[in-house]
Amino acid sequence: MKIYISGKISGLPFEQVTHKFNSAEERLNKHGIKKVVNPIKLDHSANTEQDWAIYMKTDLKALLDCDTILMLPCWRDSAGAKMELQTALTLNYNVIWASE
Repeated sequence: MKIYISGKISGLPFEQVTHKFNSAEERLNKHGIKKVVNPIKLDHSANTEQDWAIYMKTDLKALLDCDTILMLPCWRDSAGAKMELQTALTLNYNVIWASE
């Protein structure tokens, strides 16, 4: 099992986003899941223009290497997370719904 973490990133303070995604990764690790893709930790350095579409391309490529997606509660407020969920559903991924 390889899990991709999905949730709202854009428009939130970086510290809040980092805490939210890293906490989710730590919880998964504590449950014995070691193959976790945390989009906060992906290499986005090529995106010198800070372009949302380029971030999404990098994230979607990483999602395609997974078989499960963890949806954080904030996903409903994110166009990117909705796109990631739709991709995961189309590819018949397992979906885990995180609670608050």
